Amino acid sequence: MAGGLPPPPLLIRTTSAHSKYVPAKLWAFERDFPGQEAQRPVKLVVFDCDETLTISTFLPNEPPLRSDVNWNTEWADYISRVNFQSPFVDTPRIQRLKDMFLEIMDDGTDVKRTLAILTRNNAGAVACMNLLKIAGLREHFSAIWSMYPGVPSGVYNDGGTWKTFSPPLGEVPDTKADVLHCVAEKPASWFPQMQSGACPGLAELKLEEIVLVDDVSTNFQSGSSNAPKKVLRCCKVAQFDGQHPDVGMVNDMGGIGAHSDDDYTTLVDFVRCPWNYKTALSVRCVERSFEGSDLKPPVKLIVFGFDETLSLKTFLPKDKRFSTEIGCLTTTPHSKDHYIEYNFESPYASGQRLPQLRDLLRELKGETENRIMAVLTKNAAGAVAVLNLLTLAGLSEYFSAIWTMGAEGARPCGVPSGVYKDGTQWKTMPLPSISEVQREGHKAHVLQSIVDDPAAWFPQMVPGAEGGEEMVQSLRALSLEGIVLVDENRESFKCCPEGPHILRYCKVGSYDDEYRDQGFLVHMGGIGARTEDDYKHLRNFVERPWHFAEIPVRPRSVSRSDLDGCPIPLRRSMTEEELRRVESEGGGTPVG
Repeated sequence: MAGGLPPPPLLIRTTSAHSKYVPAKLWAFERDFPGQEAQRPVKLVVFDCDETLTISTFLPNEPPLRSDVNWNTEWADYISRVNFQSPFVDTPRIQRLKDMFLEIMDDGTDVKRTLAILTRNNAGAVACMNLLKIAGLREHFSAIWSMYPGVPSGVYNDGGTWKTFSPPLGEVPDTKADVLHCVAEKPASWFPQMQSGACPGLAELKLEEIVLVDDVSTNFQSGSSNAPKKVLRCCKVAQFDGQHPDVGMVNDMGGIGAHSDDDYTTLVDFVRCPWNYKTALSVRCVERSFEGSDLKPPVKLIVFGFDETLSLKTFLPKDKRFSTEIGCLTTTPHSKDHYIEYNFESPYASGQRLPQLRDLLRELKGETENRIMAVLTKNAAGAVAVLNLLTLAGLSEYFSAIWTMGAEGARPCGVPSGVYKDGTQWKTMPLPSISEVQREGHKAHVLQSIVDDPAAWFPQMVPGAEGGEEMVQSLRALSLEGIVLVDENRESFKCCPEGPHILRYCKVGSYDDEYRDQGFLVHMGGIGARTEDDYKHLRNFVERPWHFAEIPVRPRSVSRSDLDGCPIPLRRSMTEEELRRVESEGGGTPVG
């Protein structure tokens, strides 16, 4: 028995709120709201506790933990490790959280941000405060509010001394969105230390100056779909199931940075510049500048994401064979229609989406151009599951290959990572061995690998194979500028340091809303899910991507007298005539 201590206490997992499907990393977004163009800075960042700050919350069953602001324990290191350290990353997560909090609170500008916690933890606000204290995280927060009934509901930091109080939770509906609306209206009721001059930046707080960081998507909106209360700036933390080294198998774990260090930098960047993360309802097509762009090279290969790009949101049957057996479509007619409707049909647009999507894919392939189309996705269910969904919807015939990328451990054993169409028959294939692709999941690296060796990604490119010679001709002398990537995730288009650049891409609109009987979902998408203009924009982009070229800044030479009276450089906006010309030629939203 180390140090004469008794065995560590039994830790009981606190109840987690129900959650929906979430992306693999933290996802940040700013909604549209009146006055958005003013770009008001973030003044208050409100975190959930369970599965947001913690990876999952486990507490000892000690009553003083829940009521005594001076509670302490000899097992502080053990409890901190169980709650905060992720078994999926090597970096010390508590230290990364501390560094992130400091960066959020003070980024070197005049804006000094306040941090708070809004939780439904069933142990209450004092317990959450004590948990943060033993982890060395408490000092960064100004208040903690608990929405769970029957436990202490509020504590605040009064110059380093933590005190209990009763926030006005009973005056508002029992949703986080309603609470934050009330915080914006009456901040002093939620931060009692403001009466003594603390937290001066919150005196004239507005709703758009609050960021909510949470793992439960339903917390970002409340009320009916007709008149909902909404949080305007949101960060959705990813959830996952996995083996916890101290606890065993745990479902619905989460935590900022629990799976990816990118979460910390994304959250800091979002808090500093949330206007760079606006939600979009329509596609945005871009051709980046590249050498030889004046030659207008044609598009030869179109690579689609699947989740939230071809699908609105991905729903899969529970039958494990759906992910391992090609053509496993032995569902009842009712369930077949159910999966088609939930994955592909949109309740937000007039008319049926699938017929328009089929027409789009047929036209993109082209009768004379014979462009090749493939799917590149991070869906952990694997390539066969994606193929079977596309087959159910009558879309698989337009594609030549489907690849699922990411860490090998994300897919269950026996789930194929790739499939390709050999004539009329689909066959499984392993992905080419690119350790960086498998480890980091950069789509730019995959596209570069396809350019370097198309036959490794399209095994049907062999002499004598049905359609093989045609594909060889289509992909002859393939280059990055000959590829269009269509995806809903902005991370897919980012340039990799010292790596290849995606030169032509189409960003599918993303949004959050009530969805059928699934409740409120975030990070939804789908070509044409919100506006039929998507189909026209994407067609025009593939036909004439040069009409969507980024407009380079060409500074003119100026004399000294030109600079007199100009304290800052000014860039002229496009005229109405220029805007009309770009839109008429390309059909999409101009860039620049």
